[in-house]
Amino acid sequence: MSEYEIRAYQSEDRDSLLECFNLVFAENNAGFKPRSVAEWTWAFEANPAGKRIWVAACDGKIVGQYAGYPYRVRCDGEDATFSQITDSFAHPEHRRGLKRPGLFVQIGLEYLAATTGPGRDVVTFGWPIEEANRLGERYFQYEVVRTQLLLGRPVGDGSSSAAAGVEPLTSLGPEVRALYDRCAGGDKARPTWGASVIRDAAFIQWRYLDNPFYDYRVYGLRDTSGGLRGLYVYRVGDWIAPKMGILMDWLVPEDDPEAADLLHESFLGGCRADGAESLVAIFPEWSSWFMRFQKWHWKLYPSDLLTVGRQAHRWDMEYLRERWWYQLGETDLV
Repeated sequence: MSEYEIRAYQSEDRDSLLECFNLVFAENNAGFKPRSVAEWTWAFEANPAGKRIWVAACDGKIVGQYAGYPYRVRCDGEDATFSQITDSFAHPEHRRGLKRPGLFVQIGLEYLAATTGPGRDVVTFGWPIEEANRLGERYFQYEVVRTQLLLGRPVGDGSSSAAAGVEPLTSLGPEVRALYDRCAGGDKARPTWGASVIRDAAFIQWRYLDNPFYDYRVYGLRDTSGGLRGLYVYRVGDWIAPKMGILMDWLVPEDDPEAADLLHESFLGGCRADGAESLVAIFPEWSSWFMRFQKWHWKLYPSDLLTVGRQAHRWDMEYLRERWWYQLGETDLV
């Protein structure tokens, strides 16, 4: 049996890891585009919240990976970290390495042992395919948070321009964090959003504006002092259906309905201008926006998307189901 070294990623692993990554994800996928060094660097080394990569090495080559995107979060007023598990795999010739439960599972177990718990990542989560979810439930103690409902509607007729006062955001500063704090809101003991990724300039810049995979549009509405009354992020592309206007992030205070109306109309206009035929978004079902968008003629649609999580501290899946604010921006789906 081959000998495997399972450990944290080192910078000198990159070329071998990329070679293995591109081989694995090209399997049975004729349209696969090999990941570039720039794409790798953005995903795993430029993240302002840090790196989460564990690898398996054998005979000088990387033959597997278990990795995540860490996110800085606020949970009931406390700073913490979640990580989204993504891009994990084992080389096809090594999948039975280490016998049962196999190399992939062993990398995952060592990753979780090293990175989760109080003072580390307090929740790991993901949007797995069926096979990965079976492994997660069996070996990694993953639980279903919810089967995700989608909100969707036709783009409809109307203006193809931004609403008055709404503008593209290309220069970001502390006003983004101030907007997030207002949206997360509430008193410190029980904020409006129990758990949420901190939306600040660093997050918006990395996740959207610097993203090498897709062309995201970030729009905001400023007040007279230059602060932000709200912002949204979208792109148009093929996902569940062709030419979808995909709402990636919606950061608007609940107590400013005028701003919400302007930003929603601006989103519709931008999607029309970009050739979208339909629209899609997600909101936690407890959020007021879940109902507000339905009043804007969005309808509910079932999906086979599972949000799953693994508890590593006191915030369990019931808490996440009832208190976790997230958007499509916290997924690697779009």
